[in-house]
Amino acid sequence: MAFFQSLFILIKFRPQVVFSKGGYVSLPVAMAAFGLRIPLVLHESDSRMGLANRLVARVARRVCVAFPALEKKGKKYRFTGNPVRSEILSGDPKKSYQLTGFNSKKPVLLVWGGSQGAAQVNKLLLSDLEKFTAHFQVIHITGKDKSPNSQLPTPNAYKAFEYVGKELKDLYAITSLVIGRAGANSLAEIALLQKPNILIPLGNTDQLNNALYFKQAGAAVVYQEGQNLFDITFDLWQNEGLKSKMKSALAQLATPEAADQITTLILTTKKQAS
Repeated sequence: MAFFQSLFILIKFRPQVVFSKGGYVSLPVAMAAFGLRIPLVLHESDSRMGLANRLVARVARRVCVAFPALEKKGKKYRFTGNPVRSEILSGDPKKSYQLTGFNSKKPVLLVWGGSQGAAQVNKLLLSDLEKFTAHFQVIHITGKDKSPNSQLPTPNAYKAFEYVGKELKDLYAITSLVIGRAGANSLAEIALLQKPNILIPLGNTDQLNNALYFKQAGAAVVYQEGQNLFDITFDLWQNEGLKSKMKSALAQLATPEAADQITTLILTTKKQAS
């Protein structure tokens, strides 16, 4: 049904190019575009291609990838990186200090579990919160309805948010170290901002592959089950040499021109099809 709905929409809209980011929702639209001979451009965010993109890549004109290794799959593949909102670089520390009540004398740790939060990340942080807040000021993005209920120690060094929108750029501006999941978009932001980080990927998923790629590049520390998160964090914070190397590795992985490169490929594909 979705395929025929997509055919109807594309015939009515008459696009010159279809751009797809993958996922099961994209598959019927991409197949309809191919059936109508509309040029198709894909983008894969993760270090391994998802099922929908693997299927559609066979009929796409161009495949943009966020990790260099995927470029080796064929001539139609182009390494572009993941687009990052340019505003992420324009954070205001003053606004962030007002929002959190923190000060500039103590390092700031930003902890998140993705847009929906993550019970594992929250538990690892809160189980040792007293130790964390003894050494850091902690910004904790908990996820919706996941704010901690217990009485927290040293509340002046801890600020929880269920969700952060446009304020994220300001929070990044005062962040010294990041702990979080390994979603592709988050990693792109961390790389662009060159934030030393500890990644806690979600199980055996694309996140794990992304995290291992960053670890192999020297751009991240990856948490392993059973380790003490505070100890890993404190060791990284004290290791100036490792943080410096990590920042350099992150700079090498950053792709600030990703959006421009993808746009150019879309326009080139349109021109060639005309």
